[in-house]
Amino acid sequence: MFSSRLIFSLFCASLSQQAYALDVLAPQKSDEGWQVFSNLDLWEASDFMPTRKIEGDWNTDFSPKDGPNFSLRRLRAELGVGYKEWRLNLEARQEGMLKASSSTLAFVKAYKQAGLPQQAVNYQLDAQLESWSGFGLRAGRWFAFGGEYQPRFFASAVYYMNPQYRATQATGAASYVDNQHYSFSASELDVNSRYQYLFQQFEPEARGYSSSLAMDWQINPAWRMQYQLEDAYNRFAWKNLPELQQSLSSAVVQYDSKGYLNYQPLLQGVNRQRTRSISVPQTHTARLAYQHQQWEFAAQVRHFYGVNLPVLSVANHSAYGRFDASFDTRYKSVGIGWSNQFVGVHLQTDNLNLSSAKVLGLGVQARYQF
Repeated sequence: MFSSRLIFSLFCASLSQQAYALDVLAPQKSDEGWQVFSNLDLWEASDFMPTRKIEGDWNTDFSPKDGPNFSLRRLRAELGVGYKEWRLNLEARQEGMLKASSSTLAFVKAYKQAGLPQQAVNYQLDAQLESWSGFGLRAGRWFAFGGEYQPRFFASAVYYMNPQYRATQATGAASYVDNQHYSFSASELDVNSRYQYLFQQFEPEARGYSSSLAMDWQINPAWRMQYQLEDAYNRFAWKNLPELQQSLSSAVVQYDSKGYLNYQPLLQGVNRQRTRSISVPQTHTARLAYQHQQWEFAAQVRHFYGVNLPVLSVANHSAYGRFDASFDTRYKSVGIGWSNQFVGVHLQTDNLNLSSAKVLGLGVQARYQF
């Protein structure tokens, strides 16, 4: 069934991840000279099922929420050097969001399981996907305007070479009355920089840049406030960006032996290439921490592709390093971590059985000062 494949294609490209302590992710200042550093930040999360099972049969671990369901991804790798207030690094990123209604997910599950509903049902189909990736060079600098208990600011900008972009919107409706009366209609707009269609004339060309800001304010010996605005101002420009627009409607009266629809649809569509300028969504992260002796208690909220991701955490500073534990209140996932002045690692999940986990996160940091 075309409308099912149209919606299901979104899930095959679905995306997901989450945030932990901002002081681990924020750029570090080298007060005494040079440092080299590397960071790896991998995180994905889904409301309705483990992302690793999306291409399966959906028989297990399928539990969508009422209303919109999100699948999110945040992947970033950095390798660079710092000198006093300055910082220069290579950066690879991939970020994105899949959003689908619970009705859409129920429709896709029914199709994937090749089963007929037990009663008449109407599905309203609505799903959208936005994702991008890029590799570039980022330069940044710390700024301080006061003494020890005054806020410090970090500003940076990055230029991306040949970024990739995907944005898909699929809408429609499906109605089932009985095994002899089933109809659907669907439309899709798919903008995909990697898409290759027959007789395509030109190769896509792209460039992009983005700026980010961060604030780190040690208010007093006990309280610390941090804020980070990623992609504060950004612009990605594509030339010859492929775009597919298509729609289909059909009245169906028969199923084959495997339970799939036989149909004679009316399919209309067009392939074209366009010049397009795009801005990706900003990411806001705010964190407030309180420290008492060797203990630190913190609350953090990250706003990522329209989704708020609150995290509560506790950390202990000891002679063996910094040990921390966190709890993500949206996805009910737990994180643990350890770090010292040279390396750090953070793990996050909502299920020790990783094949059934809706949240998976890994953070690794390393730096050496000389």
